Amino acid sequence: MTNSPHNFNQILNSTDLENEISNFTDNINCAFNANSKAIDPTTQYINNKIKEIHHDRNVARRKWQTTRNPAFKTLWNKLHRQAVKIEEKIRQDDWNDKLIALQPNDNTLWNTAKQMRKQHTKISALKGHTSIALSNTEKAETLADSLENQFKINNMSDPNTETLVNNTSLNFLNSPTNSDITPPTFLELLYHTNKLNIRKAPGIDGITNKIIRNVPLITMLRFHHLVTHIFKLKHFPTSWKTAVVIPILKQGKDSTIPSNYRPISLLPNFSKITEHFILQRINEHFNSNNILIPFQFGFKPKLSTTHQLLRATEIISAGFENEEHTGAVFLDVQKAFDRVWLNGLTYKLITHNTPPPLIKLITSFLLNRKFSVRVNATLSKLRHIQAGVRQGAKLSPALYSIFINDIPQKHNTTLCIYADDTAILAKNKNTRYLTSALKKHIQELECWFHKWKIAINTSKTEAVLFTKKRKIPNSNIKILNTIIPWSQEAKYLVVILDKQLTWKSHINFIKQKFRDNSRKLYPLILQ
Repeated sequence: MTNSPHNFNQILNSTDLENEISNFTDNINCAFNANSKAIDPTTQYINNKIKEIHHDRNVARRKWQTTRNPAFKTLWNKLHRQAVKIEEKIRQDDWNDKLIALQPNDNTLWNTAKQMRKQHTKISALKGHTSIALSNTEKAETLADSLENQFKINNMSDPNTETLVNNTSLNFLNSPTNSDITPPTFLELLYHTNKLNIRKAPGIDGITNKIIRNVPLITMLRFHHLVTHIFKLKHFPTSWKTAVVIPILKQGKDSTIPSNYRPISLLPNFSKITEHFILQRINEHFNSNNILIPFQFGFKPKLSTTHQLLRATEIISAGFENEEHTGAVFLDVQKAFDRVWLNGLTYKLITHNTPPPLIKLITSFLLNRKFSVRVNATLSKLRHIQAGVRQGAKLSPALYSIFINDIPQKHNTTLCIYADDTAILAKNKNTRYLTSALKKHIQELECWFHKWKIAINTSKTEAVLFTKKRKIPNSNIKILNTIIPWSQEAKYLVVILDKQLTWKSHINFIKQKFRDNSRKLYPLILQ
């Protein structure tokens, strides 16, 4: 690596930056490989006594196979039983020793319990377009096909909006920008990297947070040099925009259907560090100008799902106290993060007066992204991402919040939003009036969703009338010409809300979940 910060190669354009990023990554990997020893995960310690019994047992078996002497068969069976018994005792003793060593203070107890509660599901044979995917390579390619189709804009068209958005975005990106973004200082970069979680998985470059936290100071100076030029050139490196996707089966879904797997993206850790400082600049602009809508609680400081849930239940409870009914529609946005219209997002950044150099850097971050699906140790071919903000990227939640920031509001309804979880509430003593208020708001939302290419999954959208009475409104809610029947309960932000807010369904759900997890932890209890 370079020996002095003054000897770093000069970076004049995006090509120079890409070359320097590539050399930087190669240098770190070469240094790591040259100074570390690979551990073979298949190597296991075998007790000497077990070795002796295995040897004697195998000798007895060979003699019996050669001579067919019953005495050798008897000896082989005897030694085999002894080996099985000793192996079981060794396993039990090892497990007991591990349990005794567990301590709550150093997190060993909680980490072991967490691992035991996890469901490790292997990817089964998958139904492809033309055949069944059996090998790891076939599975990876089949899942990649499904995800490539998922990372596309929803097939919706509003010609006037498209023309305005595309022309505005294109003109802006082609216009020169004189100002710059303030890059992070070296101390800021060093402080952030020292707090990195070393247990996070690496991206496609294989560089872990543990490696980053242990690189020499000169390497961090070189990284700071690169980040400074990323901000200066407003160009996000191409090699940092490739994600390794780990498919995780959605709970309760058919494991043979590729679309039932949730993509978990692993991005290069140097990319995520750089994103952190871009996100700081975004938050500074939107918070200082008070731009984000107040009822969007997603990924805001000091706000969580609990706060939004509390807000919704307080509205319902206040209605009970005033003898009012509360109608609620819980919308399910289909592939919310994966199908964000990128030109539309750029347009909204422009209309919110985001600093031009910051918009150009964000656009560079979003465009020309790629992914590869990993099944065990097998990677699929690289695929292109045409839409969406990547789940796993630090910037994605903030960018999604900006994209839906102009969602229509009405004076007689209340919006409760956490990221893509959206609820519309209306209160009134007369169910006909609250139903009418919900319908009018939904009609306005339908036009807005279509305009910005956002799809609603009507089959997962639910409506609940929160009331102490048994009455059900005569009129049903419709979304996209689909009737949404009134339900007795609905799940919002992982909590089940029943129509009278008795919490019975949710308590029963938690009790069953506790029983299931308790059974998984039985081996932790010494018998």
